[in-house]
Amino acid sequence: MRKVYFDEIAQLAKLAKGKVHKLYLHWTAGHYDSKFDDYHFNITGNGTIYVSTDDFTDILSHTWQRNTASVGIALCCCSDAMIYADGTFNYGKEPPTRAQIEAMSMLVALLTEIWNIPLDEQHVMTHAEAADLDGYGPRMMGTPEFEKWDLWRLPDYDGGWRSGGVVLRGKAIYYRLRR
Repeated sequence: MRKVYFDEIAQLAKLAKGKVHKLYLHWTAGHYDSKFDDYHFNITGNGTIYVSTDDFTDILSHTWQRNTASVGIALCCCSDAMIYADGTFNYGKEPPTRAQIEAMSMLVALLTEIWNIPLDEQHVMTHAEAADLDGYGPRMMGTPEFEKWDLWRLPDYDGGWRSGGVVLRGKAIYYRLRR
């Protein structure tokens, strides 16, 4: 695991052009500085980006049955996050930081631009969105099948809580327009 900057990420990403078709966005359910090899990218609490591999075509175990031709990006956070059957939640003592959310959005903007991946919910999704589609996400709240809710809700520009996927894709679109 090593720290990387956007210029190096761009160079490595060009080597995988045409081979990666989807991005999955996660949290590690760990601490701000706990990094895991299940993800291609780990973003620590202060927004620093680390890679676990220099080959973004490596198949890592970040999203159940969705790892081929995809990249996993994780925020290092939410070690004691809890969600309740009524849909309320608590991100605990280490919630996603603004620095992490912005770094993830900038990274998504860069990768989707280099790889020509549409910035839509079919190609860039949170683990909560993928889990909902595959029958083990927030829609299953209160059932034994419910397991993953990574980035289900995030604060938007106005401070209101929105779908994490909508927030992150929206911010990534903003960063792509600024490039």
